[in-house]
Amino acid sequence: MSQFTQAWSGTVVQYRWWVIAATLILMALAPLSLHRLYYDNANESYFLDNDPNLIAFDNLLEHFGDTEYLVIGIEARAGDRDVFHTDTITMIDEITQFLEAHEHVTQVRSLSKYQYTHDDGGLLATDDLFEYIDELESDPSQLEAARKIMSGERLALDTLITPDFQHTRIAARVEHIKNESYHDVALVSDLRNFIDKSAYTDRGFHLRLSGTPFVNERFETITKNDLAILNPAMGLIMMLILLVVFRSLFAMAIPLIVIISTLFFLKSVQAIIGFPNTAVNSALTPTMIILSMGACIHVMVEFFQARREGASPKDAAKKSTSDLFYAILFTSLTTAFGFIALSVTELRPVREFAVLAAIGPMIIFLMATTTLPAVLSFIPWLPRGRKQTQGQAFDRFLSETLTRFTYQNRSIIGVVGILVTVFSLYSIQHIKVDSNVINYFKKHSHVTQDLLYFNDHFKGVSNLEVIVDTGEEGGVKNPNLLKRVEALQAWLETFEETGNATSVLDFYKQISQSLHGNNEAYFKLPNSRQMAAQFLLLYENTGPDEDLSDLKDFNEQYLRISVPMINMDETDTTRLLNKIYRVIDTDFSDLNIELTGSLTMNNAQNFYTNNGMFQSFGIAILVIGISFLFLFKSLKHGVIALIPSVVPVILTGGLVSYAGIALDLGTMIVGAMTIGIAVDDSIHVMSRYRLMRRRGDSTHNAIKYALRSSGRAVVLTSVILITGFSVMLAGNFMPFIYLGLFSAVIMSLALLGDLIFMPALLYLVDGEPEQTDTNSTIEGVTENV
Repeated sequence: MSQFTQAWSGTVVQYRWWVIAATLILMALAPLSLHRLYYDNANESYFLDNDPNLIAFDNLLEHFGDTEYLVIGIEARAGDRDVFHTDTITMIDEITQFLEAHEHVTQVRSLSKYQYTHDDGGLLATDDLFEYIDELESDPSQLEAARKIMSGERLALDTLITPDFQHTRIAARVEHIKNESYHDVALVSDLRNFIDKSAYTDRGFHLRLSGTPFVNERFETITKNDLAILNPAMGLIMMLILLVVFRSLFAMAIPLIVIISTLFFLKSVQAIIGFPNTAVNSALTPTMIILSMGACIHVMVEFFQARREGASPKDAAKKSTSDLFYAILFTSLTTAFGFIALSVTELRPVREFAVLAAIGPMIIFLMATTTLPAVLSFIPWLPRGRKQTQGQAFDRFLSETLTRFTYQNRSIIGVVGILVTVFSLYSIQHIKVDSNVINYFKKHSHVTQDLLYFNDHFKGVSNLEVIVDTGEEGGVKNPNLLKRVEALQAWLETFEETGNATSVLDFYKQISQSLHGNNEAYFKLPNSRQMAAQFLLLYENTGPDEDLSDLKDFNEQYLRISVPMINMDETDTTRLLNKIYRVIDTDFSDLNIELTGSLTMNNAQNFYTNNGMFQSFGIAILVIGISFLFLFKSLKHGVIALIPSVVPVILTGGLVSYAGIALDLGTMIVGAMTIGIAVDDSIHVMSRYRLMRRRGDSTHNAIKYALRSSGRAVVLTSVILITGFSVMLAGNFMPFIYLGLFSAVIMSLALLGDLIFMPALLYLVDGEPEQTDTNSTIEGVTENV
């Protein structure tokens, strides 16, 4: 053992009471900063300062105010002619009034408060579609009149109501609060409670909810609910496995010391730094649980092995700490490198996760080499039924049966491994990234089904927002510019994926038609600035609820075109947006145009995720590879140890892509996390192999020793992690489900790589005739690995 590790372990055990006391004091202080934590899943919070997408979105907010809508879809009940039914309109009015009274809603558009502009005896008038909703029961003629009016309302058809009158929607514009989504949760929760209390479902109505505020609420609510169940379940299952293995309640509970301490300290660091809780860093808790468990198992197996060999609790704690110090240090560092590589991604929550996730392994390292051995040094007993030290079946299987199998089939295993590696590298080109929000929810969830409903009937709930800078105050009255914008709007409506756009141009045309006796031939733009100004003035004098402030800015320099677009794969969205950009650059280069909105923001997230995934993975492999060269001081052994850590991640990514599953932010985090965990086991196996080789043992004996001394901990760690990850499959949030599925698959493949493929390569590269193990010295890992 090196002098440093001996001094470290000796100091920890000597001052074990002080170590435990310091840990308890820090744990007591950690919660004091937790009140600073808050949840933020707002769209703009994903972007870095000065990101052009964020700047464009801020411009949209500055010129046109709140941009996000909570949308409620309403379908005509079975047996009703259409939505123009007394019960339906009454329900729409009740929901509308509820939303208008809500503190976080700034405007509501619905049939019950719809106003139409028309000619009224030679005068321009804007009147309510329903003048007396409370009299619909006694005066059903209002419904027929409304049908007649809406059949000619171009501003409402396909946006507020479908042409067959079978579907309509309520759109509530929601207050924008920067870097905060609490108001979305509050609004949606209040609305759902109101709908439940009103028992609309019992009256035959099927309401659909969607829009950015609703998705934000579902994100936060589902993730919180899942984590509240899955994290404890994961921890409980892991504890039960430890109980079965060690047959000791105390041994089962020991990892909780590291897990709870790590989570407290890391959350405290997060609060001090000022990072919010997000859907991305919600993966921190299960990640830290799993990493903590891995470190604890290696220390505990080493500790109890030393106890079974006759060492006292203090000496066993010293030996396990000293033997594993460098192995745990380097596994923590390589895991941290894997996480910090994510910081190249140009998304704020990912960078914040990368920083926190990189700090986590270092906290685990400190806990595993201080507090954990300090506690273990007090344990005077051995787990029941575990006092035999020789000839245990599992140890014999690893060091004899498995080693013999690997040696005898080393060439076949090597060839298969190489083929799998080549296939993995080939499959990279088929990996597909799609951060479409619909993929975050189960296919049969009401979130997904409602999104598809709005796709079918209203061309989605997300808009492509087009900002046109006219270059002058009052420029929205320039007839020549209006004609160019009209051509742009008409072209944007030609795509199959887009719906009827809305802009101030539509109101100009509606006013013109109304001023000409409702003659549809005059549904056209004004032909002079004076006429445009007169149109707006006449419209304003009719006293409409719609003030057009979300379609033109106060100085009338900027106008906005809102183009509805269906929800689709990000690949298709990117293709369509790229085409729009190209045509704007060529055919509308005379217009100063900026594209923004939630749709372009989501598309930018996908672009950053795609680039970040490959860049971060490449950087992680490079850094970990260099670390292995430094750690093992051998190119061949560094490469051999790296392969079982990297190939499972690439192979799983390729296989899921072949299965039609797109990768997203969650799976990017899975890659960083699992490569770090897989590296841990590779380091433990390779370090012990090299230790025995330096002592003069043969390849065969060194492999037997490596599997006998670290194999049990590697297998136990892997089984616990695979089982723990599998718990995530019971979640409702798809990123959590994929986190569990992909991690379990990757860890299974990594285990096979560490126990079979790595030894086979060592036989092929360091090949020597098979020897007995009479000269093998069964001692702990010492010194620098």
